[in-house]
Amino acid sequence: AVKTAGAKKERMKFTPAAIVLVCLGFTTSTTFMLWMNCNQELGTLYGLADPSKIQSFYSVGIVLALFVSAALLKRNVEPAKILVTYPTVALVTLGAIYFIQQPVMCLAGGFLLGFFAAGGVLQLVTAVANEMFPKNRGVITSIVMIASSIANYLTVSAAGVLTRVGGTNGPRLVLLFNMAVTLVGILLALYLNACLKRERASARKEV
Repeated sequence: AVKTAGAKKERMKFTPAAIVLVCLGFTTSTTFMLWMNCNQELGTLYGLADPSKIQSFYSVGIVLALFVSAALLKRNVEPAKILVTYPTVALVTLGAIYFIQQPVMCLAGGFLLGFFAAGGVLQLVTAVANEMFPKNRGVITSIVMIASSIANYLTVSAAGVLTRVGGTNGPRLVLLFNMAVTLVGILLALYLNACLKRERASARKEV
């Protein structure tokens, strides 16, 4: 009976914060996966001579972001706050690419989205998950990664449909869809920060 009670205590509770973390695993992955699915076609649409250059700028952004994010975490910047800042910059970048139809925007956007959308953002989600659920790290991390995998499948499917429906303008439709998903991710991250703030305030009162 004692063992059973102990097992129940260790069982993870699916609080609103846990559900938000899982959803963030989906949205953060979708932002960069959708970009990867449309950037070459978008470069061609905007008249970029060599669309493959976008991927090079994107890769540089990813590598640089990993170093910057690591430095921020060492300075004790909260990962949850970065999860608001990075997607916000990514959203602004997507909007700029949509409205400023110039070849240079594809290259600049590739770098910025590599930095702010793909450079370790999913890992920041798992870091927050581990902080919030220290006794169930393996479980919550696995669920977040499953959400990311589902995002991969659904993203490719959605991008394919939008490209077929939009025809020549398909890549720009993918951009709009990406902006919508990224905005949802920002709202989720804001809610997550509010949850963390409440939890810390509650912990201080108990002390």
